[in-house]
Formats: sequence, C-alpha cells, structure tokens
Amino acid sequence: MRCSRILLSLLALLAATPQTAWGLPAWARRYNMNCSGCHTPAVPRLNSVGITFKWAGYRMPDEIGEEADLRRIENYLAARIVAAYDKIRVRDGEDEADGFSIPSASFFAAGPIGKRFGAYLEFDREQEGTVDLIGSLSGVWGRAARYGGFRVGQGHLLFAGGGVAGFDRPTAISTPLAYDESLTSTIPLRLAGDQVGVEAFAVMGGRVRSSVQLLNGLVLGAGEEGAAVSKRDIALTNQVMWDDEGSGLGIAAYLGNATGLIPADPTRGKRFYRVSATANKILDRFEVMGGYVFGKDLDVPTGDTLSPAVQSPAGASYWVQGQYTAAQQALTVFGRYEFLDPDRDAASASRTRTVVGAVLPINLPEYFRWSVEVFRDSFAASVSPQRTGLSTRLQVAF
Repeated sequence: MRCSRILLSLLALLAATPQTAWGLPAWARRYNMNCSGCHTPAVPRLNSVGITFKWAGYRMPDEIGEEADLRRIENYLAARIVAAYDKIRVRDGEDEADGFSIPSASFFAAGPIGKRFGAYLEFDREQEGTVDLIGSLSGVWGRAARYGGFRVGQGHLLFAGGGVAGFDRPTAISTPLAYDESLTSTIPLRLAGDQVGVEAFAVMGGRVRSSVQLLNGLVLGAGEEGAAVSKRDIALTNQVMWDDEGSGLGIAAYLGNATGLIPADPTRGKRFYRVSATANKILDRFEVMGGYVFGKDLDVPTGDTLSPAVQSPAGASYWVQGQYTAAQQALTVFGRYEFLDPDRDAASASRTRTVVGAVLPINLPEYFRWSVEVFRDSFAASVSPQRTGLSTRLQVAF
C-alpha cells in the first residue's frame, strides 16, 4: 500500500493535460500511426491532418462515403488518467492550492459509423467525484474537397470547440483567460465550456469550414434554483487554414439571451453578444499565435428590482503566444501574455497573466504526456493581490 502511494505521488509530481477530450490512442491504432500524425507539437494541439480528421467526423476526408469497419473494437475504445500537482500562492494571503490530485479519469468510445456517420462518447470522473457525460452524433455528405453535415449533442459545440489556431486546445495545460473565464462582469458565459445543441457546417476546398450552431448556452449555476441560463443562442463560425502545417485564422460570433439575472423577474431575458478572432503561423519549429475577444451585455438592470435603469457593460480580452519545439527531444517551450478586462467602464477591473511552460511527449506512440506551467496574475485593483502558480501534469492514455 505504501509503495503504491509513493508511486502515485511520483506520477503526480511529473503531472499532464487540460481537462478536455484530447486525442484518442484508439485512432492512432486504427491508422497504425503515432499521435504526432494529428497533433503538433504535442497532444492536444491539432495540425492540419487532425483538424480535417475532426471536420470529417472522425475519419480522413478521402474516406467519406466508405463503409467503416466496426469489427475492431480496440479502434473505438480508449481511456485516460491524469495525475497532477498544483500550487497557487496569493501574495500576503493563504495558498489557494498546494497538493497532488487525480483531476480526471476518462473512458471514451468514438469513431465513424457506417458510410456517413460518426459518434463520440466520453465518461469523465472528476476530482469532486462527479461523473460528466459528453456525447455527440455527426453526419457527413460529400467528397474530400467539398462536404457538409451536422453535429448534435453536448460538448465541444461552442465556437471555441477545437480548430485552427489552437482555439481551445492549449499547447500545455491552461486555456487562455479569454475562453476559460467570463468575458464580462454581468453575464457569466465561458466560451470554452461544454454546450448542448446542434450544428450545421460546410467545408470548401478542404481548408475552409463555416458553421451555424443553435445552442442551449448553459452558464453560471445551470440547473440550480435562481441560476442564470441562456436559451436558443446562435453561434456563427468561419475557419480558414493557410498552409499544410495547419496555420490559420478563425473568426466567430455568439448571440445569446440570458434569463435569471433579475431576481424580481427571473424569466426576463437579457441579450448579449461575443465576437472573436484568433490566428497562428507555423514557421518550421517556431509558432506564433494570438486571439482577441470582445463582448457586450445589453440593457442589464443596475439593481435587483424592475427599475428602468440599465447598463450595457462591455468586456475584452486578448492573448499572444510564441513557442519553439526542439528537433531531437520534441520538447516544446512557450510563453504567453494575456489581458482580460471584464468591465471597460470601470477604472480598475483589468487583469494580466504571464505564462511560461513546457510540454514533452514521452515514449512511442506518445501515450504519455508531461507538461508544466508557471503563471503570474496581476490585477489593476490594488485590493486584489498578485497570484502566482505552478501546475504540472502527467497524462497516460491507452
């Protein structure tokens, strides 16, 4: 028992991955290839092959219309466990975190079905002991150069759901503040959160993907009494790949209507929108990337009553990142600078974050992944103390 605890601690000390459905070893087995065939510089970042594989419904685009072989079940099933160590220190205050954990253990069943359909199912047991279920069904019609289809289900449907420029798939651990936290101070929508809805999409020339999504935008406290939720939101996206490496541009707009924000009238809706652009360019072993998101909440009441006094707060966030991948070890080092201002009308609401880190695939076919990040948060408000943190992860997928 003692030996097993020591082994677990050592694994956690090395620790590894963001808590989103990344690449599946089952697909590597299916095509007899390493994970790097779809992920560069390391899982979960997608290269051009990985992007088009996802666009085509978990098959290669030239396989659209071909009957999928369901007899090899090992090509559809996979599992993953994540061990972690996190330490977050607040200046002149108590530590927010300091310890080992197993933040995620997941089971996956995913892949193509028949000639035109695909499915994705994930059971994820999180650190709190809860079990999350993510699932979707997709259909694709057309040929490799021009095709379209649909997706319906929960998870990775929002416009930050994976694609060009590393939108929601960070190189190492953390997702940029622009997508991982609420962009404005009044409507708490996380752009990188899992959504429930349906999507219609079209891919032209194998490099341009446009989509329309109808979503039940679940926001803060969804399912709880008095919670803020949004219904029948609309998201529009357009992604363009510039080159064979997967460099590209993504633009998106999200239009929503949230309820539950006015205690005296909980069914009254408040409109809001978010617009974003993200881009990256890969030059041999170097990569630069960045993104910008702007959001506005329209006619939000200033009090808890049905007062006619309203405000329309706006928020914005941007980030820039540079990274380099070594030739021999496949070790990638990176640095990122982020800015988030959830209320542009307030004098001291902004926040900056600096992140440096590294990620290293271990062993072939790269089913182990080690990553580490160090960050520092600085707040414009003098009452908010500076935060610093260290996170490290070890992901094992099989």
